[in-house]
Amino acid sequence: MLRHTNTSWSMSMCYSLINGDAMNIQLHNELEYSKRMRNNLILTDVLDDIPSKITESLTLSIDSYRNSNYYQSKEIRVSKLPTTTEIVNNIIAIILSSKRPKPIQGLATELGFTLGYRSQLDAVKTGAEILSLCHGKLYDIKLNVDSTEIVPKYKLKKDSIARLNVLQYLPPMLQKPNDWISNTDGGWLWERKSIILGKGTHHFKPQAYDAVNLLQSVAWTIDIPTYINHVNTNETMDNDQFERVIREYFGKPFYFVWRYDKRGRSYSSGYDLNIQSNEYGKALLSLFNKQVVTNLDNLKIAIAGHAGHDKVTWSERINWFNQQLNLDVDTFDEPILGSKAIQAYLDSKKGIATGYTMSIDATASGLQVMSALSGCKVTAKACNMVNTGNREDIYQAVVDKMNALLDTSQQVTRSDVKKPVMTTFYNSEANPKETFNKQQLEAFYKALDNTLIGALDVMEAINQYWDFESDVHMWTLPDGHVAKVPVTEMTNVRIEVDELNHRTFTYRYNKQQPSENYRSLVANIVHSVDGYVAREMVRRCHAMKIELVHIHDCFVFSPDHLQTVCKTYREILAEIANKPLLSDILSEIAGKYVPVTKHSTDLDKDILNSEYMLS
Repeated sequence: MLRHTNTSWSMSMCYSLINGDAMNIQLHNELEYSKRMRNNLILTDVLDDIPSKITESLTLSIDSYRNSNYYQSKEIRVSKLPTTTEIVNNIIAIILSSKRPKPIQGLATELGFTLGYRSQLDAVKTGAEILSLCHGKLYDIKLNVDSTEIVPKYKLKKDSIARLNVLQYLPPMLQKPNDWISNTDGGWLWERKSIILGKGTHHFKPQAYDAVNLLQSVAWTIDIPTYINHVNTNETMDNDQFERVIREYFGKPFYFVWRYDKRGRSYSSGYDLNIQSNEYGKALLSLFNKQVVTNLDNLKIAIAGHAGHDKVTWSERINWFNQQLNLDVDTFDEPILGSKAIQAYLDSKKGIATGYTMSIDATASGLQVMSALSGCKVTAKACNMVNTGNREDIYQAVVDKMNALLDTSQQVTRSDVKKPVMTTFYNSEANPKETFNKQQLEAFYKALDNTLIGALDVMEAINQYWDFESDVHMWTLPDGHVAKVPVTEMTNVRIEVDELNHRTFTYRYNKQQPSENYRSLVANIVHSVDGYVAREMVRRCHAMKIELVHIHDCFVFSPDHLQTVCKTYREILAEIANKPLLSDILSEIAGKYVPVTKHSTDLDKDILNSEYMLS
């Protein structure tokens, strides 16, 4: 629903800039929002107010813990502790950042990692022992029947709590991010993070710095009409922090830091403003470098997509638009983005430049990748890689086949089958079983027979080469980017704390170790190839002066470039279909040559002539 919000800002204020050097402002923001500043904030707030007897008691308890005699493994752990002052400061910061009682497991782990322990078990054990010894003044330990909780006794000042609330996520950058030149050097000016997202995933193998650097070069700005005319519908945002970021960023260009996950998929870093957000968050963002869109049909296609007409041909979408006497965005699937697209259309007709970006998704990108890897034309046809003259919908095709086998009381919908179809070819049996009853499940597997042959072959080929003795799998993509995927298992460990009268608690964590659970390898390999495709899209489009970003297999760009973007995507998938990429990946994992025979050797020609791979 569209409506104006009450705001005291004048349009002139919306466009006003903060005076000062851009670099200094950016440094200020990183210090202002970084989690790394939490301890400094808390300690500044409370150290003068905390009675000296509390800090002295903490110091005595830690010194006693440090100087006691233990069994050998514990002696080794305790010997690695930093200074007592550092421990005291970290206890104060960690405890007082908790607004309510929390289980000891989480706080103990945080304390242990903060003190420098790398092993999760060493961190949680040492943290729990220290917390157990130091309770009574700054905090209490509440012994419940089935849990052990840390209860803070001291409260921060209100202004410190407000500051603490913003020390969660770094906002976008007000200047172009530093180019990534290594796995630890790039992005922010002061903040230092790995280019690889996730705990336990950092490594120094080559990453595709050029692609993320291109993504980081795209300048964005806040779309003023979206902010003023629409309700903030992102309930996950902290509203105070959101409004603060909006005030600071209005009228300015800003940039996102981009990083990779362990497979090589790209993600933009940002919380309050992010291209990888919900509809409102996406609509808030416009390209800073505006363009006059000359291909109005592409804008019609975009508007039809926002209205929910994205499963039909291009001409049908244009015809739908042309037949509308009055566009009612309240009936759209995406009313906020639809309203923005309509305004872009009206502006473009007048020759006014727009920062609106359209987005276009692959039709079942995972199956497209598996089709290209296998050379299977049957699977390829189902996901629009072989031109049929129609816009194929694999999920609806499965629905139709299933419903033909089921009575009227058992009928399924497209939304019912989408996740089961894709997860099935990622080795998942659980999701189909959770989604369908016995009769529907039988019809589901019958519907897949002889439809997705290539996907099945890829899955079976990959499953054979899981290394049961390895705790990591690693392979190299054609652009030199290395996917390094740790093998982890969720493990439950019983932790006994001697300092708490031998009380125990269960600690659950992901342990990197060899595993017989081979099922994840298919998804990881397919996602790594999907990530490679996205990186190639970025490289080739930017070389043609197209500012393109992406959300996995969804590509975002100025509407004039729709045909070029689609053509580029076809070319990349055609190249994969013409290469022994699956053989190369499996050979690297297996440590020996693994031949993979493709169903056909000319799928690339079909791909180049296809029409709806991105649609």
